[in-house]
Amino acid sequence: MKFACNSPRRVVRRVFPAAAGTLAALMTAAAWGADYSWTLQTGYAAGDEQHQSYVALAEKIEAMSGGRLEIDVSPGGTFVPAFEVIDAVNDGILDAGGGDGDYLVGRHPAGSLFASSPGFGMDSITLMSWMRYGGGDELFDEYVSEVIGFSDVQVFAMSPALAQPFGWFEEPIESVADIEGIKFRTPGLPVDVMEEMGAAVVTVPGSEVVPALERGVIESAEYFSPKADLTLGLSDIRKIYMMPSYLQIGLVLNVYVNEAKWQELPEDLKAIVEHAIMAESADFYWRYLRDNAEALAYMEEEQGVTVVRTPDDVMRAQLDAWEVVLNRHAEEDEFFAGVLESQRAYADQAVGLKARITPPLNIALEKYREE
Repeated sequence: MKFACNSPRRVVRRVFPAAAGTLAALMTAAAWGADYSWTLQTGYAAGDEQHQSYVALAEKIEAMSGGRLEIDVSPGGTFVPAFEVIDAVNDGILDAGGGDGDYLVGRHPAGSLFASSPGFGMDSITLMSWMRYGGGDELFDEYVSEVIGFSDVQVFAMSPALAQPFGWFEEPIESVADIEGIKFRTPGLPVDVMEEMGAAVVTVPGSEVVPALERGVIESAEYFSPKADLTLGLSDIRKIYMMPSYLQIGLVLNVYVNEAKWQELPEDLKAIVEHAIMAESADFYWRYLRDNAEALAYMEEEQGVTVVRTPDDVMRAQLDAWEVVLNRHAEEDEFFAGVLESQRAYADQAVGLKARITPPLNIALEKYREE
């Protein structure tokens, strides 16, 4: 999933003096043990599943390279703020970084299109299929190097996640009318979607979601996954957990590598990095299924959480709102429109196949739970 940066280099230099000094000391200490040593910072907390995927990636790369390439992984905020990871990688402050397209929406709204599919029925597996085999890689390279101007960054897609739950509520949402005026937390383009549905969206970082609920700044929230929500403490504050949802029916992470650091690697190590990313993508998904199934069961059985199915009319309203939001951005921006057209064409075939060939899971679940 390599993206070649062929555009002229446009480097926007930013100064992180304290971070640079700390990094220099860290890299000097680490360099003796490997042919190549990188420092990677993610945009996530240390306990998050997303951050742990980069830790697992570093372990795979070290093992596959026989120790020739070591990567020291730090959580968000260690050297630079979470939303500035890509800046620091571009400027050479960090050798590598981790984040996702929703973190880039403030720079250009198309970032969300490469992170969580916008309602064409594409889950994260289908989204990564589009990126690798449907032209998405090339479009994401154009987005990073030209649209938002980070031409000194190599970028890779990694670690597809399941759909995210609708969220945590004081009372179940029974109709679209129940969303009107509700103070709700969500990130990225889903902010626009929920506002279109009538919610009063409040944007707060993930680490502040629980305090915001406790103080009444927000009434309801979605974060990431059952395991992440449990770890964050959302199940201690709210007991109504609604799912499924079309707000974010998948999430794909990104690996950023500084261009100069990438070009330093011999071809075999480049291949190892690329294949380790593919291996971790599969491994992450397998872990994700196990860990989140266990977390959801724990919350239901031990914490008194009630899982409520989102009504069909609410999910259809989410899709209607997505259509309004996407069309608005497409009318305003040619690049956004091009990405959207590419995704829609791929989804028409790929989602069409999956919808026809995949038997309904609820039929099997109902049968075997009866026995």
